[in-house]
Formats: sequence, C-alpha cells, structure tokens
Amino acid sequence: MVPWGKSKKFTAFLVSASIFGSMWIAPVNGSTKVQAAEQALTQENFDQIANGKLPAGWKLVEGDAKVVDGKLVLTSPSSGAPARVVIPLGNQTGNYVFEADMTFQSAVEDTRWASLMYRVQPNTYPYYQFAMRKGTTAMNGLEFAIRNESNQWVVPETNFYPENMAINKTYHIKVIASGNRVQQFIDGQLMVDTDQAGKWTNGDVGFQANGTTVQFDNVMVNTYSNALPPLANTNAFLPKEVKTNIVNPPTIISKTVVQEGASSVLLQAKRNEQGQWTVDGAPIEKALVNMKGKFIPVVQVEEHADIEGLANILKETQTQDFQILSSNPAIIKEMRGYIKTARGALLYDKSSFNKHDIAAFARNIHNSDAMVAVIPKKILSPDNVHYLHSRAISVWGIGAGDVQSAHTMIHLGVDGIVTENPSASFEALGQYPENTLVQRPVVAAHRGVPSIAPENTMASYRKAYELGADMIETDVQRTKDGQLVIMHDYTVDRTTNGKGNVKDLTLEQIRALDAGIKFKPEFQGEKVPTFKEYLNEFKDKDVVLLVEIKADGIEKQVMEEIEQSGMVDNVVIQSFNANHIRNTHSINPEVGTGYLYSAGVPSTIDARLKKAQQMMHYGASMNATLNADYGSLNPEFIQYMRQRGFLNMHWTFRNEDPFGQALEAGVVGPITDYTQWLTDAPIRLELPNKMVNLKVGKSAAIQVKTFVNYREAKTENTPTTLFVNSGETKVKIEGNTIHAIEPGKVNVFAMHTFKMLGKEWHLVSEPIEVTVSE
Repeated sequence: MVPWGKSKKFTAFLVSASIFGSMWIAPVNGSTKVQAAEQALTQENFDQIANGKLPAGWKLVEGDAKVVDGKLVLTSPSSGAPARVVIPLGNQTGNYVFEADMTFQSAVEDTRWASLMYRVQPNTYPYYQFAMRKGTTAMNGLEFAIRNESNQWVVPETNFYPENMAINKTYHIKVIASGNRVQQFIDGQLMVDTDQAGKWTNGDVGFQANGTTVQFDNVMVNTYSNALPPLANTNAFLPKEVKTNIVNPPTIISKTVVQEGASSVLLQAKRNEQGQWTVDGAPIEKALVNMKGKFIPVVQVEEHADIEGLANILKETQTQDFQILSSNPAIIKEMRGYIKTARGALLYDKSSFNKHDIAAFARNIHNSDAMVAVIPKKILSPDNVHYLHSRAISVWGIGAGDVQSAHTMIHLGVDGIVTENPSASFEALGQYPENTLVQRPVVAAHRGVPSIAPENTMASYRKAYELGADMIETDVQRTKDGQLVIMHDYTVDRTTNGKGNVKDLTLEQIRALDAGIKFKPEFQGEKVPTFKEYLNEFKDKDVVLLVEIKADGIEKQVMEEIEQSGMVDNVVIQSFNANHIRNTHSINPEVGTGYLYSAGVPSTIDARLKKAQQMMHYGASMNATLNADYGSLNPEFIQYMRQRGFLNMHWTFRNEDPFGQALEAGVVGPITDYTQWLTDAPIRLELPNKMVNLKVGKSAAIQVKTFVNYREAKTENTPTTLFVNSGETKVKIEGNTIHAIEPGKVNVFAMHTFKMLGKEWHLVSEPIEVTVSE
C-alpha cells in the first residue's frame, strides 16, 4: 500500500480509498449491495506527531513505543519484554473496522510477532488480537488469539500466509469485528474468519510487538453497523454429489447448468465494453455470491488483461475456494501472483497429443503454477491420464455430452468431467456395482521394496521396477565432502554395518559400507547408492522417481543432478520441510512437488472440513500436492481434495487392511513397502468392440482381455461376466454370452472380479452398446 503523503489533499484521497477497502459485498435477493462503514472513530498518519511522542490520549501499556519520522514504532527486544499501546475509543463500541499499514523492521526469530489488538477491556486485558509472526508461512503464522481474564493466551484459530513477512515491506492489516464474528485480512485477503469473539463485545484497540521491532502507519478505525456474512457461507463445504459405487469417481464440473450433483460450475469470465468482469453479461460478483457454499467456481479467463481487477473482485467477494482455468499459462501465473492460494488448471487447446506434447504440457502445468490438466476427450487416453497422474497432475476431461460418452470418459480414468450435460454423467455414474475400479491406482514403491530387499539400495529399486511400480520413492542427503547419496536416516547405523552421521562421513567412507548384510546375507555387498546412480538407472525407463529431500541446502544440487541426468520429466520432489518445496519450485518450476506431513483427525465433520480447507490452501500456496500419512486421512478430506483437483500421495502402507480401506475410500496414490500386493492386480479391461448388433433370437459371446502392465501393451484373456442394469428385458445374459430377446438398445457391461488386499474388487469395462432388431 502506498504511504500517505504529507499534503492534506493526498491524505483525504487515501482516507476515501481505505474506507472503500473496508466494504464488503453481501447477497441481497440474488444481487449485490455495497455497504460501508459509517463513522470514523479515529484516524492517524503520525505526520503531525513529534518524534518520541504518542498521539494525545494514546496509552503506552508496557515497553517501548513512540513516533519516529511519521511512523509509530514499537520495539520489543525479546518475548519477555513486549511493547503494547492502546488507543481509547471513548464510546466503547466493539463493532468496527480497524486497519493499519504494518512493517517489520527486525525480529529476534521467525516465531516472534506483532499484532492488532481489539475489544481491549479497561484494565488493558482481556482482549482479542490478530497476531502475525515474522515467519507467517508456518501453519500457526497467523492467529486469532485471546488474552483471557487470567492474563493468559488462548489461541482458538490459526492460519498461514503464503509468504514470510519481509523486513521493511509494508502490509495492509485489517480486522472487521461485528458481534461474535471477526474477519482478519492481510492486503485485502481474508486470512482468519471466526465466530469466537462473543465474550467481549466492545472495547478499545491497539498494537503489540513481541520480540520484534515493527512500525505502524495510516491507522483507521470506523464503526461497522452491518452484519458479517454467516460463518456457514464462508466455511469449507462439500458440494453434494450423485451416488456411485465407483472407487474414486470423477467429480463433475458443469459448463452451463447449475445443477445439484456437480461439485463445480464453470464461469466464463469476460470483460464488457466498460471493462467490467462479467459472466453471461451479468457482473461476475453476482455469480460468485450466489454460488457460495453450494458449488466451487471454476473461473475461466482467456483475455490477458486486468487480471488484478478480477483478483480484487475475488478478494472483495471473499471467494477463496476457486480454480482459475485458462489455456494461457501466463494468466494462471499472474492470478496466483495476486492470490497465492488460487488453484490453477491449464487447458490444452492443441489437436495432437503425442509423447512429446504430453511431456511439454506436464512441464507447462507445473511451470504455470497449475495442478490440473484440462483436456478434450477426443485426444485423451488411459495412458495419457496415467502419465499425468504419475507426475502429480490431476486430469479433467472435457466432453461427456451423452450417457455413452460419459461412460467412455469415466473409463479414461479422469478425475473430473467438464460437461454441458451433467445429467448424462450422473446417469452413467449410477450404473456400476459396489467396489468398482476402472483403473488401478498409481503405486509408489517406498524406498524400493523393503519388504523384499534392503531399503534404498539399487537391488530394491530394480525389484520395485520389476514388480510394476509406477513411482519409486527415495531419500537424498549430502555427505561431508558435498556428494548426494541415498539414505533415509540421518545416520548410517540402522541400515549399514557402519556408524555415524551421513553429513559427517565422506562419500568414500559411505561407499565402503555394506547396505545389504543387515537385511539378509544374500544381499551382502550392496552399496549405498549415489543420487546420480539412482537417476541414471531409470533414465529412458517408464517410471517416475519420487525424491524426498532430507537435508537443508541441497535443493539446488539435487535439481542440477536431475537436469544433468535428463530426468526432469520423470521426477517429483517431496519433503516434510515446506521451505525445501518452495526452494525447489523456484529453482526449476517445471518439476512437480509434494508436501509431506502428518496430522491428527478432528472429531467433527466441520472441523475436518476446515482442516482440509486450510491444508488445501497451504498446498496451493506452494503448488504442491498434500502427501499426508494415511493416519491423517478421513472421508471428508479425500472427497474435498478430489473435488478440487488435488492428486495426493499417501504413506506408508505396510498392512493390508488399512491399505484396502484407503483404496475403497478413494486414495489415488498409495506409497507402500509392499508393491507386490498390487503387482498382479489387473489395470483395466479391453473390449473387442463397443457396439454389437443382434437380431431377436441370436446370441453373441464376448471375450474380454485385461491390461496387466502400464509399461507394456500386454493383455491377457481373463474370466469375465456380463451384466445389465436391473429390470432390463431386451437381452438375457448367461456368463459372457448375450441373448437377444426383443428390439431396442441396451448397455451391457463386462466385469472381472478379483481379490486384492484381502478384499473383493470389480474391474468393470466401458459398456457395450447392444442393438437388437427384428
């Protein structure tokens, strides 16, 4: 935000602009109405305050706070010596908009903070506050905090900001308080939204610093007589979907019809002659407000102009849960520059889709900060979808105009269907038996196959490849002499015959160790691999390497070795350290990333959804998938991510029961020590033909083949049964034979039933359209 100038004219202009920034747009009979704060309680830019002083009536509660060169500066040398200033408001109202420009000048460490206090009680506590750590990218970087009657902290709500607050960079901070509802903003972006401020409904405002030196300017407090939107309208939500028995079914994105059963609605955003953003000729604000809490907006933009204006509309309408879709990567990138938690979807608009095209498109998706590929049905194939899935990219197909086409789309294995006719997809999704798979999930071999061979050795990696793993996971660290090696633990003690920290040993010392003898004598002599050895082993092979960065400061070297090996198209990076992910993405944004974490499962559905929303924003801010351990999963999380285009990997499956339960719940990317458990699972069914013509009284036997390996065009004859929907009389099914009974058309499905992970699964084919004539 531009600082106020010294002239009265410029000051008055910015007061007006700041009041406008305090407005919100509320739905009124399907339209929008702008409501503004009514009365200025205080405003101060400190230009007329002498150095070393405070404005008249302002109270220094503790510590060091004074005006310095037209700015209020609070100085706190440590957490034990905070600085706090209270601004009396006189009439003791508690419904107001409190805003100021805030700049960190220094911080003892990233955990230290500054805050806007509000509803401060007469003895200077209790109060509420919006606290911002210097390290705002931490999951608790932002707080809605309460200093209670016992003068102790209670922190009911936390969040993060997509970037750490920079030293000497100014941020505009705003709090809107109305009854028990409070919203807290940074640079116009809603960051904390709560209804837990009902205990104290009036009070003063103020500033606090804790272990930081921070300056404030352009302070304004205006009364706020409106009601904030109900929390239910801004909370995380799950759009209602049609019932289906397909495991991990595609979500539906409606192109034209707002229809229950679809999770998202596509909004074609265009600017009119006056430069206003519209959807179908009406202001886009109207569509965004009307959809809130019901559908996820997918905002398609093809005109590369005034993206900032559109971003401001999304902020003003408090639209946080949305996808930005475009065929132009620069539009997605620019939108994400204004709203860093926006999710990107890149539209493929070329006619061919060969091996070179898909590799370039995957790089483009990552580079544009998108996570979803949107591709017309006519150029999609199951192999294309698998290629993108293995690179942490979700796939939405465009098409499915009728039921038969919807079945075809489902069997491509897409994660979403963008369609003008949602009803066709709803009908198709309802026609499958329980526990139906249309494709096997993407399987990541954890450190190779440590259930069979010693972890993180070339023997284990080669075995994983032999068993058909789609991805092979590993861990990278750096030696004392600066070489990258494969090792999970920070010491070599557990997996080798040596002792010591990896970082304290040279490459020569580590290579002299035996990494196999502790596992089984037959693996004696296995070496600790170098990262280059691991990369080169799988060059030009159809497998993706899932690389976990274990040590700080190695991101650049890791990427250099990936690039030198020519493996950029076949690597995904993951880490438990979010800074590793951010650094990797900045070094080479063409490589996909995943954030590893573990978290408890909240006890209520609302809390689980809120946690899913927070983690989704966190992943989106880094353009990383959310690779949580499977104990962190719950049905709401899985559905929430699927509806929003997140293709996450989950670790580490070592027992069949939770593995099978996770697949039933819709997990797409399991990471496992037991790749062999899925090796013999069929990939998909292949029909000899999709249309059969029969005369009444005639029969046709259908022989279906099964694809058994993603890497080879290898099929096998497989036992299948045929079925039709209940009540169908035009044909009679016996085993794999169709008998024509009466004229008409009917869909006949082939089904192969098999056991995997102790459960029974049904691999179902695309339907055969049978036409019976006289």
